[in-house]
Amino acid sequence: MYIFKSPGIGGEVVPHKDSSFLHTGGTPMVGFWIPLDDALLDNGCLWFIPGSHKEASTLKMNSNDENTGFVYTGTKNDNFSKDEEYVSAEAKRGSLVLIHGEVVHKSYRNSSPRPRNAFTFHLYEGQGADWAKTNWNQPTEKGTFVELY
Repeated sequence: MYIFKSPGIGGEVVPHKDSSFLHTGGTPMVGFWIPLDDALLDNGCLWFIPGSHKEASTLKMNSNDENTGFVYTGTKNDNFSKDEEYVSAEAKRGSLVLIHGEVVHKSYRNSSPRPRNAFTFHLYEGQGADWAKTNWNQPTEKGTFVELY
């Protein structure tokens, strides 16, 4: 997924756990986040709550029954809104940031005159995983999910 965070207008990404959007049936997932521009405080670098991956999330975003929108089930973790617990993670262009699927993270809007674009994707152990039919992203007949081994 390509993430655009244009100068002066790139929006905020609210606190979340990636596992709330990609359900693997308990199989660990990791996000690979690669900044294509330096990700600094003023242009929307990532912020994390250290140790938050130890508290599993019950919040899930699911496709609705008609597959025309989304519904949320469960609740947010208590620490999502505790600003004092977040630490910034500035990253140089071309770096690799690994994001545990259960870690709480966010980014602020880009208030700088510079872009902050990034490329991201997620991997999970396929063996033993249960890719929920309510996930917003589903493989097609053409097999859009690539098995790496």
